[in-house]
Amino acid sequence: MTDHLVLGHALITMVEPEPATVADYNRWYETDHFLSGVLTGPGAFAGRRFLATKALKSTRFPKDSPVATPVELGSFLAVYWIEQDRLDAHCAWGFPEAARLAALGRMRSDRTHVSTSYYDLVGADGRGARPVPIELALHHPYSGIVVVWSEGTGDRAAHERWATGLRAALTVETSTVGQVATFRPVSLPDPLPQMPGAIIGADPARDLLVHICFADDRIRSRWRELSLALHAEFDRTTDATARLVAPFIPSITGTDTHLDELW
Repeated sequence: MTDHLVLGHALITMVEPEPATVADYNRWYETDHFLSGVLTGPGAFAGRRFLATKALKSTRFPKDSPVATPVELGSFLAVYWIEQDRLDAHCAWGFPEAARLAALGRMRSDRTHVSTSYYDLVGADGRGARPVPIELALHHPYSGIVVVWSEGTGDRAAHERWATGLRAALTVETSTVGQVATFRPVSLPDPLPQMPGAIIGADPARDLLVHICFADDRIRSRWRELSLALHAEFDRTTDATARLVAPFIPSITGTDTHLDELW
């Protein structure tokens, strides 16, 4: 039995807004949807929004990505933490709530869902003897994240063992990465309850993992170094293939900062 709240699940959603309405979309998302659509629901206890400028998107790899087609899609990313064993309660609330908000005219269609799914936590590792707890990672002022989608090439257990090694390699004492959390997408019931404007779920036939790497230093200045480290981790294994490696920086809540740099 633990003496504190424990992270068990996540909602990770990468979307592409319409350029013509991006400022209005951004304001709606952070003042309404970010809060009423997720964070007021059962078990949700943290959330943070990120974005990728045109310059950051140009560094994504591989260029032929099944996650984002074309690879530059996905200018915004939102990550939410959900308490262990509360995902069922959150989804039971979330799908009807989305329908209710849509009926009130509080959902928007000027966005494309590039990758949106609920996830179960597989493992997390932090740098040093006393790292920031993973439950606080979205509250800690990290200067950027790198989100890595990997696909196993055979045995799922081998893929997860590789992921354990990836987390250890990226969180050595000299690394810019403070911690890495690995998640597996959740397969939800089919057909899904109505949730307007979203694609939620996982393909049970594919062995996908998502790794969120939280970086201390300015991600734009240290991206090349981290990119080389990630290339090396994929080059040394036959158990996993990179499906998308994408850096993001935090959005500046309540402002239009960086919106003119997205395209």
